[in-house]
Amino acid sequence: ATPGAKPAAALMRRRCLRSSDVGVCPLCRKVVEYGVCCAACGGWFHATESCCGEALADAFLRSGREAWCCLNCAPRNEPPPAAAAASEKTPAPAALTADLASWRHAFRLLADACGGCGRQIQLARRHVRCAQCDLAFHASEECTGLSAAKVEGACSDASWRCPTCLLHETGCTVPGGVIDEDVAKGKETRPIPIINEVDEEPLDVHLPGRSAITEFEYLPQVAWRHKRAIEQRARVPLADWGGRCIAHEACSWLPATDASRGRPVRRDEEKSGGPAYNNERFLLYARDCIFECNSTSGCDESCFNRVVGRGISLPLQVFKTVGRGWGVRSRNPIRAGTFVCEYTGVMLRDEDAEAAGLEVDDSYLFNLDGEEKGQVAKRRKTSHEGPSGVDARTQDNPELCVDASRTGSVARFVNHCCDPNLFVQSVFVEYSRHVHRIALFAARDILAYEELTYDYGYVVGSVQDKTLACLCGAANCRGTLV
Repeated sequence: ATPGAKPAAALMRRRCLRSSDVGVCPLCRKVVEYGVCCAACGGWFHATESCCGEALADAFLRSGREAWCCLNCAPRNEPPPAAAAASEKTPAPAALTADLASWRHAFRLLADACGGCGRQIQLARRHVRCAQCDLAFHASEECTGLSAAKVEGACSDASWRCPTCLLHETGCTVPGGVIDEDVAKGKETRPIPIINEVDEEPLDVHLPGRSAITEFEYLPQVAWRHKRAIEQRARVPLADWGGRCIAHEACSWLPATDASRGRPVRRDEEKSGGPAYNNERFLLYARDCIFECNSTSGCDESCFNRVVGRGISLPLQVFKTVGRGWGVRSRNPIRAGTFVCEYTGVMLRDEDAEAAGLEVDDSYLFNLDGEEKGQVAKRRKTSHEGPSGVDARTQDNPELCVDASRTGSVARFVNHCCDPNLFVQSVFVEYSRHVHRIALFAARDILAYEELTYDYGYVVGSVQDKTLACLCGAANCRGTLV
């Protein structure tokens, strides 16, 4: 293209294939089908960061309304003219900066296409425009995702924002969807909001056999409140490492036994030892149990073998699902092996939980079996059959369980799935026997806002005269839980 071949207003639009202004990008030397035209040199550039560089965000911001200059024509030590003028008025919206703008978003800005269906926006038809990202949507339920009444309100609301911008800013796709800023009430390192994008059900609603969320007490760690459980806790040996960091031998130990006098037992096989986490605190592989450093170790909080003991670090949300109650998701992607959360509640002896009967919602009971290499089982169901064989426990070594019916952490809201993306890992931190942390780790890479689930481990037919349908919807769904 020759200088001055295009007027300054020809920005961010499709080049006509039959016109005489056949533009070739000066950077990649390819024909520009969709692009931006420099008002100074008249050159056409692809609307990509590799061709426009730092001036791309300025081109998005101007969106064909004002003149734009490429980096070669703009002053070397000053921002492009349009960007300088905009900075004096209001800062550019975050969604339009080069590091956040998606190319699908850029394409629809160029073509003035609907952000919902992708078809051309006809100015004669009614449409709504996002005040933050400048995308236009046809004024219909299909394109906006809003009800007819809310579409009418959006047409007259100059500050309306699209669901994508709301999601980036508030973590919710509908206005007013955040019904509680923090279910943890400041007890975690970062807030865990409650999101309801499905209906207008209040938090204080009582479901059959369950308490309302407003009556729920958040516990970042297991609490010992029952008298008999406290007495049992006094007999549980502590994990004392004598000032030694065990970061490189976290998988080399088994729970203590009577013969070891409360000290963890080193594994016999040599290949089973080594660290549990890498330097980035990702779990290397699942084990029957692992040990973490604690207050008796010679390391500080920066040690990579302190993961579960440090608490939750992900931006989790409790959200309302469709037909399956409340669930949990993360605003950020999660890498495989990442610690997600810990299942907590009130510690009970098994016979105490059994004696409570219907007074305790047994769907929130989680068994511990620290003596048998840290194995755990979610949702221990009350049965009329007595203990038998290996599962029997003595008075000095009773079976323990965690009750999260009215107290617990965000893990109590995690739903079951027959094809889960989380798994349960037993982690010993404070104690060397019986009592371990019930930690949930990512079994694979998880997308942002994907529901977090794990397999509850039910055995079909384990509870007499009782069945529970599975609603996970996975391709390999078993159909029933018990």
